[in-house]
Amino acid sequence: MKKILLSLLLLTSLPVCAQGWVRYADNDAGTMYFDSLRTRKMGDTAFVWDLHDLKAGAKDEAGLSYRSTLYATEYNCRSRQRRVLSAARYAEPMGKGSISSEISMVSAWSEALPDSLPGQLFNHICE
Repeated sequence: MKKILLSLLLLTSLPVCAQGWVRYADNDAGTMYFDSLRTRKMGDTAFVWDLHDLKAGAKDEAGLSYRSTLYATEYNCRSRQRRVLSAARYAEPMGKGSISSEISMVSAWSEALPDSLPGQLFNHICE
């Protein structure tokens, strides 16, 4: 467990601007990317940065505008499950500009259904 937490801390210390973003999905709301340079797979567990670049701006609960959201996500590749570890909303596209809000939480595990966005990302990082 300490190795996983240490790896996660190392991943979070890298700057957002230095990634190798790979597009994995598009929809009406925006374009989704994952960071191929900071994706880490250890056994059946994978950690990935998931960036949702919005086509139109949005507002958070406090009324602050944002154009992209960066999720730190953990996948259990064996059971096809995922959970979000944290999220940051950025004022500008592609995770740039000031952070309008941050959410540090560990969500419950949920299934990465094949036709969903999490399922599409699962296919890139686990298979």
